[in-house]
Amino acid sequence: MNNKSSRATNIELLRIVAMFMIISYHIILHCVNVQLVNVTSIEKLQNGWFNNPMFYKQLLALALMMPFGLVGNALFIIISGYFLADREIDMFKISKKLLSQLLFAAVSLVLASSLFIWKYTQIDVYENLFSYIRIQYFNKMSWFVGYYFIIMLLAFCVLNKFLATLDRNKYLGFLFTILAISQLSWSGSLLDDLAKGLRTVVIGIFLYALGGYIKKYNPLGKIRGYVFVLTIILTNVLIGISYHNTVIGKIQAYYYNQSTTGAQVTDFTQSIPKFDNYSIVVVIMGVCLFELFRRIHLPELKILNSIAKGTFMIYLLHDNGFAYSIWETQDWITLLYNDFWGFMIKLGLWTAGVFVVGLIAYWIFLLLGFIIKKTKWLYIKE
Repeated sequence: MNNKSSRATNIELLRIVAMFMIISYHIILHCVNVQLVNVTSIEKLQNGWFNNPMFYKQLLALALMMPFGLVGNALFIIISGYFLADREIDMFKISKKLLSQLLFAAVSLVLASSLFIWKYTQIDVYENLFSYIRIQYFNKMSWFVGYYFIIMLLAFCVLNKFLATLDRNKYLGFLFTILAISQLSWSGSLLDDLAKGLRTVVIGIFLYALGGYIKKYNPLGKIRGYVFVLTIILTNVLIGISYHNTVIGKIQAYYYNQSTTGAQVTDFTQSIPKFDNYSIVVVIMGVCLFELFRRIHLPELKILNSIAKGTFMIYLLHDNGFAYSIWETQDWITLLYNDFWGFMIKLGLWTAGVFVVGLIAYWIFLLLGFIIKKTKWLYIKE
């Protein structure tokens, strides 16, 4: 593969879309959902608008968005497999990139949180802030870093060499085998019993290998594009039906418990469904989105390619309690209850804002690296 294809703009655009999905998901998961169910937050903000035994369409919309971040994670792994499964992986380059950006992000969080403390005196409202003003947080950055690194390390050590030995039928058999292991209840549970997170690693191996299989054999090439769109729509319909059934079941149980126990009416706690990285919903939607973007024909747009390179730094700088604390300064629930489209606009603006801040940080990181490289004569002997 030549360098031009390795920076195909349609795939780089997909990286950007995936990061937007991840950021919006994290805002919903770590802020909106917390304000929805956390009693302390509800009492503080006086926003228990959804604490009634009713089905709310606004919450249905949130339920449909809950796979977003996990699909984004899956897309990054598929993309890596698509470009790297048939070539030699440079683990030095990958390790250097991960560690250097981790260090920069950790230092940036220390400085940013210190500035935040100095600027604002009512620190008690930012419950997660103090966990992110210590440089020790370098070892606790976003879980996805370790997940991605393990998949790349396995690819470097054994996976790429193993995949190269398989013909098409054996390759396909391998894919279905590890997918089945991750999806079947008992075998999947066994994996996590052996080591916490092992089931996620297995689905990561599947996604990486699938990316390589798509690149090598183009198995979905004859399927019309609208089929993938319909598949995504149908998957969301099933998510919606599942969420509706769950809420109705909780409402019926709520009234049944009151009628049988004679208890006083209490607040009804709503909940938004959560998905796992190995969920078949995540796999299906990730594959469909990847295939749709793979078919987009775009000229090489260097600006998009450049922006896409910053997605890892953006991931690091927003997936932490410091960012959550800033998001929690907003009353998302009241806006969601009174003005759904206003909520969606605000969510989109905050997502874009987080993306831009992370991208600027990445450019500063590149500038700092350039300066260090050019001035190495100051600290390295000739």
